[in-house]
Amino acid sequence: MIPTRTRFPLLVISLAGVCALQPALATEAGVDNIGPGTDGFFMLPLSPDSLPDNMLVFNLYYNHYTSTKLNISSLGGKVPQVDIESTAVIPRLDYLSPLRVFGGRVAGYIGQPWLKQEVSVFGLHDTREGMGDTTLAPIILWDMGPTLTLGAALEITVPTGEYAVDRLANTSNNFYTYKPLFSFTWLPSENTEVSVKTTYSFNGKNKDTDYESGQIFHFDYSASYKITDNLMLGLNGYYLKQTTDDKQFGHTVQFNGEDVSDGVRGQVFAIGPALHLTFLKYASAEIRWAKEFDVENRPEGEMLWAKVSIPFAL
Repeated sequence: MIPTRTRFPLLVISLAGVCALQPALATEAGVDNIGPGTDGFFMLPLSPDSLPDNMLVFNLYYNHYTSTKLNISSLGGKVPQVDIESTAVIPRLDYLSPLRVFGGRVAGYIGQPWLKQEVSVFGLHDTREGMGDTTLAPIILWDMGPTLTLGAALEITVPTGEYAVDRLANTSNNFYTYKPLFSFTWLPSENTEVSVKTTYSFNGKNKDTDYESGQIFHFDYSASYKITDNLMLGLNGYYLKQTTDDKQFGHTVQFNGEDVSDGVRGQVFAIGPALHLTFLKYASAEIRWAKEFDVENRPEGEMLWAKVSIPFAL
């Protein structure tokens, strides 16, 4: 099944009530409900029509993100005295049903992260630990043959974590997000794999701050080569681009009383190495690292993902 866009507030920096820089960050506090880089090897199962009628996959993710840079376009570059560290453990359950819609098999997934956030900025420090926001989605999988699977879903992130407007670190972004999703996994040859997942985020309003983060286009990617029957090496990463301005109290976000020329729209590109191991015939484990580049209005850092997947049939 798909390692999906489980909701992790990887970079929760709630500057509201602490300093005047909050409007200068892309999306509120520079965070989103995407969790860039979640997806890597084999984002979709191959030959889904041949899988059991009622199949479950238990996935366990580990994520670690660090950053000492905060790039703010309206301030002309990087903000000093920034230290962000985020750790997430995310169990996620996938279900593949026997139902068919539009020629594809109906499936679904739900993920619930546990988070630890540590944020230092401008000489202030905050830590918070607890359950994060829940992500769930229905998905349809199309079997296009033994070398190609297509998938379409609607992910919904529900603000079930803890949030306080006057804290630097939170385990919730305090708004709903709806993300149409399209993904594919393709085997161009017997030993190569390519996977891509694209999403487009529509963010709800934070009721505590009346702040509405802009819409975001995003994709994760993976390209790998089989070294042995059980081992694959590859490249992975992600790209994120905010497409609309942030708004607060019904108006485009302003900084120091003036419109921010770029609408505090964020972007980031990341790339790095990855390793995938198959064991117990159908189970798998992977580890992926990525470095962020070309960052605007967001923290800039390094991302580490690890994942174990264990499938079983009912």
